Amino acid sequence: MAMSGPATALGETGRLRNRAGFARVGPARAGASIRKLFAVREETVEPNLGPREAVAFAAEANRVRVIIVSAVRFVREGLGEVFERDPRVSTVELCADLFEAAAFGPALDADVVLLDARVPGSVSALRRALDMVPGMRVVVIAVRETEEDIITWAEAGVIGYIPSTAALTDLVRLVIEIHSGEQICSGRVATGLLRRIAMSAKRRGEHISAPPLPALTKRERQAAELITTGLSDKEIARQLNISLATTKSHVHNLLGKLNVQRRSQVADYLREYHQQPR
Repeated sequence: MAMSGPATALGETGRLRNRAGFARVGPARAGASIRKLFAVREETVEPNLGPREAVAFAAEANRVRVIIVSAVRFVREGLGEVFERDPRVSTVELCADLFEAAAFGPALDADVVLLDARVPGSVSALRRALDMVPGMRVVVIAVRETEEDIITWAEAGVIGYIPSTAALTDLVRLVIEIHSGEQICSGRVATGLLRRIAMSAKRRGEHISAPPLPALTKRERQAAELITTGLSDKEIARQLNISLATTKSHVHNLLGKLNVQRRSQVADYLREYHQQPR
């Protein structure tokens, strides 16, 4: 299967082709790309069609337009082929990172950006991409269905998620349901979300001030900040250029000093600390 670059789309024959001739851009150029795309965007005019053609035109117009984002080429190409075989969805672009999706999405009328959760640093990248394009609707796939992971992604701004346990045959249906405002989640995740909402409401109602930040070492502070971006221990070790064992030791000490049990609680603690009056 030939592919000219990340900015590609699937043709009717199943071969990948470049639809718009876009060049790959990074975060520094994404904002300029968005402005240019909006400036050259043409108005769509519905053609004069007969009854049969009109039905086909309406069906095409109702398809959910999807951009697929994955750092792994064969993953985004494979998902693109799966989506193109279903008449309810249309793959409009394949991107290697979120900044490409943010740049191309508005001009391509994308309804959903499908983000591979395994993209390194994807949580922090999502926050930056949504700052660039606040209306971008992102669904994260291949995510661990744990309270910690789902809340981290929800706080980053996704409109829904598809767990790593989902079957490929269910993928299109799940994307369409999320696009329509429906999200199926496990009882454990639902309980965690309700508990998080209740705790937030209680803090607001009682005006509970955050506890002072304990004395942390430089590495512990760095680990804490990276945890809040959604990085794993392995990714933190790579970011700080230290061993995985050393990273785990810093994280363990950090949880002990903050008196919390889970990594997701570190983000809550730091958020409350930064918001309390000085």
